Amino acid sequence: DRIVDAWYVQIKGLSKAPAALWKMEPNLDKKLSAGKPNLEDIVSRHPDLVLTNPTKHGDLADRLISLGIPAIQYVAESPEATKEAMLLTGEALGPETAKRAQEFAAYYDRTMAKIADATKALTGTERLRVYFCGSSPLRAASGDMYQSLMVDAAGGVSVTAGLHGYWNDVNIEQILIWNPDVIIITSYGGLTAQQILNDPDWQSIPAVKNGRVYKMPALAAAWDTPVPDSLLGIMWLADKLYPSEINIDLASECRTFYRDFYGYTLSDEEGARLTGK
Repeated sequence: DRIVDAWYVQIKGLSKAPAALWKMEPNLDKKLSAGKPNLEDIVSRHPDLVLTNPTKHGDLADRLISLGIPAIQYVAESPEATKEAMLLTGEALGPETAKRAQEFAAYYDRTMAKIADATKALTGTERLRVYFCGSSPLRAASGDMYQSLMVDAAGGVSVTAGLHGYWNDVNIEQILIWNPDVIIITSYGGLTAQQILNDPDWQSIPAVKNGRVYKMPALAAAWDTPVPDSLLGIMWLADKLYPSEINIDLASECRTFYRDFYGYTLSDEEGARLTGK
């Protein structure tokens, strides 16, 4: 099958592709090229299917469909929508892929139910307040973003739920008002937990006082983005928030996930890096 993939669905550029992705697919450079999508170029490739995002390439998808080229337009800015996107993609790619997508959906449902059951007894005051930041300490994920919905799914309370749009720039005074119990940093960007822990302006915040500042792991893709791997991100986050309540063997779950859905065997080093154990 010939598939064209218009960002924001795929990898921005091969030079930025994670090392693990090259190990999973050594011929990645022969199967994927990156660039701005162009109608004439796409048509010349005679694709069987085009995958895209209507926010960025909706007009392009409509024109392709009018030319008889099938296109799927994804809007998956929530864990549940990501699961549905997997099912849709599986169905589009044939029976074998559809079966694997259904297996993923079942695994997703079991995992989410397990986390919900483990955290259902927590009262409002027992649910930890979480601040999710990006490439800088004051770059906050809004309440509309995937990261905030992951916090909800893990049983936490996103302190930025009232923000809207994409990444928001905030000030330290706002962080002090939010007073988060836990701070999570995205895997991409150079910000480290130690930078926040050592910053004198942050010392009165519970997350810093208690050493609960964590950088989310990543392997084939960032765990806090709309990808199947984000289910591992939710497990990891729930385990960081409520280690006494969450009975999840994250190392085992990571090995199972990448084996079953990527056909990839985690090395001991990768497993230790993902789980911190």
